[in-house]
Amino acid sequence: MNIRIRASLRGFLFFVCFASPLFVQTSSSVFAQDGKDLQTQTLIQQLLKEPEDSARENAAKALGKMGAEARAAIPALTEALKDRSASVRSSAAFALGQIGVEAKPAAPALGELLKDQNAWARGNAAFALGRVGGAKPYLSALIGLLKDPNENVRRDAADAIGRIGAEAKEAVPALVVLLKDKSGAVRRYTAEALGRIGPEAKTAIPGLIESLKDQEFVVRTYSAYALRQIGMEAKEAVPIWTALLKDSHEHLRSYAGDALGEIGPEARAATPALIEALKDQDRFVRVSAAKGLGKMGAEAKTAVPPLIELLKDKEPLVRASAADALGRMGAEARSAMPALAESQKDPATIVRLAATGAIGKIGSPETKR
Repeated sequence: MNIRIRASLRGFLFFVCFASPLFVQTSSSVFAQDGKDLQTQTLIQQLLKEPEDSARENAAKALGKMGAEARAAIPALTEALKDRSASVRSSAAFALGQIGVEAKPAAPALGELLKDQNAWARGNAAFALGRVGGAKPYLSALIGLLKDPNENVRRDAADAIGRIGAEAKEAVPALVVLLKDKSGAVRRYTAEALGRIGPEAKTAIPGLIESLKDQEFVVRTYSAYALRQIGMEAKEAVPIWTALLKDSHEHLRSYAGDALGEIGPEARAATPALIEALKDQDRFVRVSAAKGLGKMGAEAKTAVPPLIELLKDKEPLVRASAADALGRMGAEARSAMPALAESQKDPATIVRLAATGAIGKIGSPETKR
């Protein structure tokens, strides 16, 4: 082959193999991973061998920020839970929690750290146990930490208990007490924990109902979440969600409308309150109120006139929700047919589709005879 042609061919092959996007992308990924592996090994050495406490602490924190990519550091971080420095022990525990379920082999050492004299170490040990998935064997110790003098420890213990789920039902009485904790963060994580335990936490319902009056919105939110996760009989739930329709925060008012809709026809006593909520200044509250009424079906027939009016709302999602609700009421919403026919000309596609669907569900007078 001609020397010049051979040289050109080699150049072409080099370009195809080494300058192609696929090669560049693959090479970048390999080099990036090599860089992370090198960084992890460097930080491990610093964590185990640096004489300065602050250097070891910073190494643990840096490993934690890498998350699951620092899995190779799990043995070193587990060893660091015995470090002479409380700040290093605490940071190592937190880092293991950030790595997540792959750090579950560290659970026994984290369980021991729950007894540490340092509050940050105890709290971060509880935090980590909840996230590595190894908290169940240490439930008794975690329940004990719900009485810890440090609010961060109480918060993290409640969170870890909640992550155990239904198997943590023996913690319910202690968690109910904690719903009245002086710390808003502790009350919030306690309510969430009870929700995660679910139906096994039924004895917490009175305490959670009381927490719906908490001064902090986030506590009221997680208390509502918990009540919904635990589940209540309709006769008990309807008054609670009806009252929540008047909460000062729109998120909770919307949540209440959804909860009432989930109950369905048995929530018919809430119809007047939901009709009032159709006038709420927040569009999502109006949407949830309309949906709630729709899910009650014919039982909420007194809502037909205000739902017809809602077909003129400025928000397309609200108009569509009103049309859908009318459709769910079937023959009882026959008086809405002219307004729904008009809504089939709505500029918003979502409204036109909802109106057409509603008309199909209601049907003409002839088809209902």
